[in-house]
Amino acid sequence: MQSHCALRGLGRRHWLALAALTLVGGHAPLRAQAWPERPIKMIVPFPPGGGADNAARFFGEKLGTALGQPVVIDNRPGASGNIGAELVARAPADGYTLLFANEFLATNPAVFKALRYDSLRDFVPVARVASSASAIAVHPSLPVKTLQELVALGKTRTLNYGSPGVGTGPHLYGQLIALNTGAKLNHVPYKGTAPAITDAVGGQLDFVISTAAPMVPHVQSGKLRALAVTGAQRSDQLPEVPTVLETRVVSDPYDVWYGLLSPAAVPAPVLERLQQASAQVMQDADLRARLQKAGYELRTVSAAEFGTEIRRDLDRWTRVVQQAGIERE
Repeated sequence: MQSHCALRGLGRRHWLALAALTLVGGHAPLRAQAWPERPIKMIVPFPPGGGADNAARFFGEKLGTALGQPVVIDNRPGASGNIGAELVARAPADGYTLLFANEFLATNPAVFKALRYDSLRDFVPVARVASSASAIAVHPSLPVKTLQELVALGKTRTLNYGSPGVGTGPHLYGQLIALNTGAKLNHVPYKGTAPAITDAVGGQLDFVISTAAPMVPHVQSGKLRALAVTGAQRSDQLPEVPTVLETRVVSDPYDVWYGLLSPAAVPAPVLERLQQASAQVMQDADLRARLQKAGYELRTVSAAEFGTEIRRDLDRWTRVVQQAGIERE
């Protein structure tokens, strides 16, 4: 009786608060537990067949199995990844539209004047899936056998280096080396990795910075000489080649990473399930074997560490663009 009287004494505001607590405590968690109830769309901002697309398909297949719903790859190439990123940033934050991105989330804010998304504010990291080691390789006619010798030569004359394009990680990493050493390095942009490597093999470039995998056959045949890999650890694909840290030319390693992100406003229970399922998938032996066979490097980190890596890369490339005087597009 006393409890009924106490309830009768509640004001309208208290009744509304009690009703809200009942709703939050009852229905919302049930909806979160039901997610996902339909297929999930994974936006890949690049054409089919590239590094990001292949990693997304390997990972998406396993993630769909873990979540009990298909993960559908939706390629939205264009504008250096910006079209796909903007699409996800503006999508409903319900967990059904995700972004599979690479380093462009850290390089594009540094090189584009106006973006319709914010890499840090509009997305939340889910999982770092893989990375691709990058390498610095010269044409054999260049009289250098180490990265130190390349830098020394670059102080006596201008060296031309190729990359997959303006504003890419390899372009900016070359500028980082120039800033740190005083070497005179002239960037020659290409529309992709393949033509840059082709011109390096043909002797039109002094050296090239790009992902290591497509360079391996040329290094093995002697058509290119690999001086260093840019990551913090030696590459499985070029195990005899030292890292930039070992050469002591620069103290800032770099790899192309690939990872899954969701819109930032996704409900916390949905994000938690996504992150847990992704962490589970990343321990899958078959997935890891497929990624490694395809030339990807694996380094498992938490979602929080992945976010820290994106933030660190964004700060680094912004600083490089400013100090090198690179004109923003």
